[in-house]
Amino acid sequence: MHCRLYISLLILMSTTLTHAIEAVENSQAQEVYDLFSGTVRENQGQLVLNHCTLAKYSYPLHFNHPEDEKRIRSLLRQDPFFWLNLRARAYSENEKFHLMVDGIAEIHIQASCHLSDLLSNSAKL
Repeated sequence: MHCRLYISLLILMSTTLTHAIEAVENSQAQEVYDLFSGTVRENQGQLVLNHCTLAKYSYPLHFNHPEDEKRIRSLLRQDPFFWLNLRARAYSENEKFHLMVDGIAEIHIQASCHLSDLLSNSAKL
């Protein structure tokens, strides 16, 4: 009787531990993405996001999904005056930050997110 109880407890503990390890491994494998807002330009064939901050840091863009890159290139051809929010992950390569884009969250046509653009437009009024 005691032997069965010990075996049952051993199986229960090992099963719970296995599930806990799998849960930790799965959560570590998931990529975490942030939102990055900015305007986009092309520099020698490379799409670059000019971040919507006073510093306007320029992030070279890389894409998980080719259709996102195609959509942005199409927007640039149609009318380059837009800004967007990208779901992306920043990483460092050759002492420069790059963005790995997982998706386009929002597109704002005929608008800019840069304060300098807003100030220059208000001066024209």
